[in-house]
Amino acid sequence: MRVIYNFLVYIVILFSPLIISYRIFKKKENPKRFLEKFSLQKEKRKAGKLIWFHCSSVGEFLSVVPLIQEFEEIKKIKQILVTTSTLSSSKIFEKFRFKKTLHQFYPLDNVHIVNNFLNYWKPSSVFFVESEIWPTMISQLKKKKIKVVLINARMSHKSFKRWFSFRYFGKNILEKFDYIFPQNKETFSYFKKLGINKLKFLGNLKF
Repeated sequence: MRVIYNFLVYIVILFSPLIISYRIFKKKENPKRFLEKFSLQKEKRKAGKLIWFHCSSVGEFLSVVPLIQEFEEIKKIKQILVTTSTLSSSKIFEKFRFKKTLHQFYPLDNVHIVNNFLNYWKPSSVFFVESEIWPTMISQLKKKKIKVVLINARMSHKSFKRWFSFRYFGKNILEKFDYIFPQNKETFSYFKKLGINKLKFLGNLKF
């Protein structure tokens, strides 16, 4: 399963010039920042402790804004990185006046791109939001002994059936999280059925 996944990622990279060009034409990609998705164009990384939040899009990002604002008040945290995958979320980010938080687009889930990204940013802790589960990134974070948590975790019945069909592969990835905080009891039970025990129910961050 992992071999198939990596092969599909390589196919995406191979066709990425066409995909990116099409997305720029459709105004779904920033023509000045798309290289961030290959970890080739970066903001400056400050010295000191950096923590990282990854959100898919607008809703996920807005749900963690209060957390980001709290972390900004902690002096030992020198920088906060937020990554998202969509152009709309990057525009929403710009509306906030964060003091030490910056935005980058999430890199493609290829081992070379991922390692380039991690070696540059060197996060102390990583928070993935809702259903953002990227096998290569999570595996590399584990290898580098960087704490990674899934917050406000969400799994639909359809997603659960898909994960259950490949439960050995799924459990292997999900067990790499140091902790998972499901947003509802249904999601909690799905993770339990997949054999995951590092769980704590806190409720939905959006509320």
